[in-house]
Amino acid sequence: MSNLNRVDPPCVPYLGLYLSDLTFIEESSQDISENLINFSKMRMKTHIIHEVHRFQSTPYKIKHNPRVCAYLLDRSRLLTEDQCYILSLKLEPRTSRVGIPGLGVQ
Repeated sequence: MSNLNRVDPPCVPYLGLYLSDLTFIEESSQDISENLINFSKMRMKTHIIHEVHRFQSTPYKIKHNPRVCAYLLDRSRLLTEDQCYILSLKLEPRTSRVGIPGLGVQ
């Protein structure tokens, strides 16, 4: 994360890192302890949310490209959930040989 602090937006940070940090903070301490609000926890969560917001608040200077937009919006390239699952099994086969009924995967 220290490298991200030196980057000038715009950039696209890996949100999984921020979500992991938020989850850790949320699960590791209580919101209220002894009838008092845990301000330390709230500050940590706020700091992470501000970091994400900092990257979102800077506009990206990307020129509109109709060909790229058409490619990204082309729904004919999408796979069904079953097709994705079968492809995932081809790319990363399971270690056990249990078939999935109805999918034709053995």
